[in-house]
Amino acid sequence: MYPIVTIAGREVYTMWLVSVAGLLAALCFVLARRRRFGVAQVDVTNAGALGMAGAVVGGKALYLVTAAPILWRARAALLAQPQLLWPVLVSGTVFYGGLFGFLLAAQGYCRRYRLDTCAFWDLYAPAIPLFHAFGRVGCFLNGCCHGIVSERFGVAFPHAAGSASGVPYLPVQLFEAAGNAVLFLALAHFSARCAGQGRALRAYLAAYAVMRFALEFLRGDAVRGVWWGLSTSQWISLGVLAVLCARRVRCARRRSG
Repeated sequence: MYPIVTIAGREVYTMWLVSVAGLLAALCFVLARRRRFGVAQVDVTNAGALGMAGAVVGGKALYLVTAAPILWRARAALLAQPQLLWPVLVSGTVFYGGLFGFLLAAQGYCRRYRLDTCAFWDLYAPAIPLFHAFGRVGCFLNGCCHGIVSERFGVAFPHAAGSASGVPYLPVQLFEAAGNAVLFLALAHFSARCAGQGRALRAYLAAYAVMRFALEFLRGDAVRGVWWGLSTSQWISLGVLAVLCARRVRCARRRSG
């Protein structure tokens, strides 16, 4: 769609521009509510910064895993022209990898400084889909992460490198952006009611896993990995739901025992 825009005479990638806007929106949201959850401002910013570093590493690592089959098939060209590998290394990320990277890094900060993790994640959980909603709008503008070909409801991305020019693709990026926006609003209300109980993050993980599993059937981009009929993100979604269900059963047994 519009992968690059010109601002003050300089070309800027819209994906990064929208992602920065999403990051600022998420940070402002968390800072505005931190007192209700008893989290200090320094912990909000430090944990958030460390979490974003983990998100970058995790998102890129999982992207390279999903792209590995394509890179292997193109190994002859990459060996002959190593510079072709550079765009792969500097662009492209997988959300689940970034999510887990963020969670691990921020959780490590909480444990290091002995923060109340239940209150911390109740505070931060709604900010995750808020940021992700902006990110998916960025994907739409960039023309990546598109849906299947649809002559009736599709959108063409004539200037995008990640899609064929003139081919109408289902704008699944906007579907996911809308879904994340709804998740954000629901979690903002839910976390305020259950502040300090540590339930908001689990609710987010479960809801997003279901949404992502369903939306993946509408995806049409190649670089996402498909294993035994399901994409990488669908397998991860099933794993997330299995872990959450197992935890729920274990907690129920402890209460009844």
